[in-house]
Amino acid sequence: MSGSDATPPPNMGRRRIRRIAAELTVMFTILLAIDQFWGARDGFASFQPSPYWLPVLLMAIGYGSWPGLAAAGIATLIWLATNGVRPGGDYFATMFDLSLPPLLWYAAAVVIGEVTNVRNRRIARLTAIQRTGKRNMDRMADAFAGLARNNRTLQQRIATEDRTASEMLTLAARLPHVSGLERQALLRAMIAMLCRTDDFTCYHIRSDLAWPILFGDGCNRERAPLSHALVSALSAGGRILHAANPSDRAVLAGAGLVAVPLLSRDEGRLDGVLILHHLPFASMGPHMIADLTALATWLAHATSDHQRLADFVVLRENNS
Repeated sequence: MSGSDATPPPNMGRRRIRRIAAELTVMFTILLAIDQFWGARDGFASFQPSPYWLPVLLMAIGYGSWPGLAAAGIATLIWLATNGVRPGGDYFATMFDLSLPPLLWYAAAVVIGEVTNVRNRRIARLTAIQRTGKRNMDRMADAFAGLARNNRTLQQRIATEDRTASEMLTLAARLPHVSGLERQALLRAMIAMLCRTDDFTCYHIRSDLAWPILFGDGCNRERAPLSHALVSALSAGGRILHAANPSDRAVLAGAGLVAVPLLSRDEGRLDGVLILHHLPFASMGPHMIADLTALATWLAHATSDHQRLADFVVLRENNS
């Protein structure tokens, strides 16, 4: 939040003065009209409490001491010009009757107006504290988001840094001997190591639908089956679909950048699909298709029995 957000516009004071003047004009005009046309034309001298208290109290409570004093001054002028107090008898009693209402109006405007001023200053101070807190919270949120991005970048860099073929073979050799969460971790590591991305989803074909069974650590997409058009295209062509090919972009729209078919070794049937939702530019070299083809061979065998990927089995039932 910039500093200009906390600074009132230059014309706000003028607007406030015009608003107060308009309200005072309306209120005193109505009171004068009531007194002159429907009242006794004595400045409400016979009516207690005097209706002229209304603008004084409203200005003092709503705006503070100075607007309250302005209302008291106008009420005093109107009272002195229209009051029904007739001179005669005791002079001091007459002066007391004339001066008592204005004195009370001014006293009330000062006392109530100062209470309003204190309240307004407290509100302004709390508002400033709130804005400062929100600004600090936004900065902390931005810093946290930056740290999260850096953390993910570092994790991805560690997971996708250049590895030797022997490490890949070591991971692949362990697959038949593990299941559940450990099997998922090995498959994720193999895919991330070869494809240099952790934003991927692996699907298993069941009942002509591709159900998600394995997700990369960076995948935050909806857990839903693949579109029938994409599954049909992979089943019919049996080749890797890539968004770099203009003919593949339409069928890949909304799914990802690369779709790798996982074909059974014996029948050549489509058993699964690997979708890469994001790829770094460095991995889009001429070797990518060959690497993905080799990876598809391992994944086709590893995911054919999706019951071994224990905690993702329920996705099919939840989405059916």
